[in-house]
Amino acid sequence: MSSAAVQPPPPVPQPPPPPPASTAAASAGKGLHSKLYNGMIGAADKFVPAKLRPLWMHPAGPKTIFFWAPVFKWGLVVAGLSDLARPADSISVSGCAALAATGIIWSRYSLVIIPKNYSLFAVNLFVGITQVVQLARAYNYQQEQEKLKKEQEPKLVAQK
Repeated sequence: MSSAAVQPPPPVPQPPPPPPASTAAASAGKGLHSKLYNGMIGAADKFVPAKLRPLWMHPAGPKTIFFWAPVFKWGLVVAGLSDLARPADSISVSGCAALAATGIIWSRYSLVIIPKNYSLFAVNLFVGITQVVQLARAYNYQQEQEKLKKEQEPKLVAQK
């Protein structure tokens, strides 16, 4: 055996300590609005009937943003339905196309995420459908305008 002493391995460098939390990150969930919301949920907890308890406690239930975001997004569906009364010449094709695309994409996404969020699926499906209907109205309007233009061309040539 050799008489050489076994040397300990060199020390492993330690990662730097985390930076101090910013004031915004440190106060996340501690603001007045969070305290108010948590207080309301705590008070309402006592009154939820046993039959509704599974919905109430669901990971995408009323206690989470996964519930409230789709609830407020129904406003886009209402706006899309009210736009059906607008004249077709004032439809923004790019705006409707963007909303239709996001509605369809997020409909798929809402069924892939965990927890599955069926209310998010429903609202996005309806957003997509209402905007596809608007796009169809705009397309039909443009086709009618081209048809009228072609019908009037021979009349204008004959008048000259």
